[in-house]
Amino acid sequence: MSKRFYAGYKGFKREYNQALFPVSFELNRGETLAIVGEAGSGKSTLARILVGAETRSSGEIYFEGEALEKRNLKQRCKLIRMIFQDPNTSLNPKLTIGALLDEPLKFNTELNAKQRREQVVDKLRKVGLLPEHADFYPHMISEGMKQRVAVARALMLDPKIIIADEALTALDLSVRSQILNLLLKLQKEMGLSYIFVSHNLSIIRHFSDKVMVLHHGKMVEKATTEELFNAPKHEYTQRLVQELSLFSQKRLHRTIKKHG
Repeated sequence: MSKRFYAGYKGFKREYNQALFPVSFELNRGETLAIVGEAGSGKSTLARILVGAETRSSGEIYFEGEALEKRNLKQRCKLIRMIFQDPNTSLNPKLTIGALLDEPLKFNTELNAKQRREQVVDKLRKVGLLPEHADFYPHMISEGMKQRVAVARALMLDPKIIIADEALTALDLSVRSQILNLLLKLQKEMGLSYIFVSHNLSIIRHFSDKVMVLHHGKMVEKATTEELFNAPKHEYTQRLVQELSLFSQKRLHRTIKKHG
């Protein structure tokens, strides 16, 4: 699939900016695909197309062999959900956590209020929170707990695929590790597939099964995680892996210096 944006007229000709050149990939059940690239590479555009927040200019998306368009919007919402980068902007501060989690159920299911409350409590427990947290407002909990709420909201309709768009960027190292471990646990329990959009190669190396590298809207490399990090083929990927290696060496040197 591809994506271009209308950029106006030049003379009498319509002009377009190509945000995403044609890309193709497959995602299997229980698998994690990482989409890597710097700002402007097209990775967030791709994520928004997959979740239905953006229309594609060409191409097809199939789920279990059936074109996704054949399913209505409610069905699509249940299949693919997203965890956004910053829970402080994606969680409405005027609503309790219970109300935030209840919204997807209210608009996409026929469950009554009691059944919806049971689902909210179940998902809170799944992400390591307490039933009482349903009555809290977002400002009353820590950043790590907010991201757990964001994960719970993504789980509310029991999706098959979760897209995480830079979802761990703003978290400190210890909280990031906790959320990663939570996502791995949920993947194992629920058979979830993840699409992980990030520029952080250190996370991707330990979390993904395969990696797709975007550069200026083009897919320049696609491989298993092991293959990509051990023998990157494209010049851009080689530079990214080299930068990660240098960063890791500097961090190790700082640690040795601090404790030495």
